[in-house]
Amino acid sequence: MHAIVMVGGKGSRLLPHTRERPKALVKLGRCAILEIILRRLRAFGFSRVTLCVAHLGEQIRAAYGDGSRLGLSIDYTVDDRPLGTAAPLRLVADWRTPAVVLNGDILSTVDFGHLLRTHELSRSLLTVAYVRRRLTATVGLVQLADGRVSEILEKPTFGLRVSSGIYAVSPVVLDYLPEGSVDMPGLVNALVANGKPVHGYGFDGAWHDIGTPGRYLEASRAFESDPDLYLSPAPADGRQWRVPTSPVPGSPVDALAVAEDGLDLTEFGDHGEDDLRSEARA
Repeated sequence: MHAIVMVGGKGSRLLPHTRERPKALVKLGRCAILEIILRRLRAFGFSRVTLCVAHLGEQIRAAYGDGSRLGLSIDYTVDDRPLGTAAPLRLVADWRTPAVVLNGDILSTVDFGHLLRTHELSRSLLTVAYVRRRLTATVGLVQLADGRVSEILEKPTFGLRVSSGIYAVSPVVLDYLPEGSVDMPGLVNALVANGKPVHGYGFDGAWHDIGTPGRYLEASRAFESDPDLYLSPAPADGRQWRVPTSPVPGSPVDALAVAEDGLDLTEFGDHGEDDLRSEARA
């Protein structure tokens, strides 16, 4: 099985941790973020990994080389200019079968193998892995019908499908990839606009987007409290599921909350963000 990991970002929001190293090499406890991902991929049966590098990419090459130290075959693509999280797929050599595609700053307990097998069975062109979370607003919300107040909801709780930055992708998507710099949500929406099948794959468990110092600290605590959860993964145990139907036209990925860099919850107040984080740790 093949995985493609995007590790070309500068990680400017994670300063000062990324001042002299790429974000993928920032450590959680004793292990770099990328090494945790690579070891999980190997544990789930992946043999080939393509690392899409750019900023300080030579450090990543020096750290992992051809991958033999981890029992993997690692190859590389190089972005000469920022291309986003989808456009580097054009550079992947000899890509002929579906692959897991993920950002290199994600700490999660998703079963990568189960995700890929589910994608292949669905005959989808792209599958978006998402986590279900609950968000409680800290304010009352007014609902209107034809300009008249129909209800006031006092600090309601919403269910969200949060895009995890993890996907299963068939190489045929390259035929629909917009020109220039493109992120994965742009590719997803291009496929939906062309009437192509895009499915969702929900998973339960831990998920951390390591995009800011605060989120990095959270992920570090989670990893150090139970490193075996991430380094010695168990296969899917029934808590994972997928959406078996394609999204309705005009509704990106079954009303999925696309939040590739994580959710900005500041507008809901600190309590709402704390609620989401407590769900993530549950």
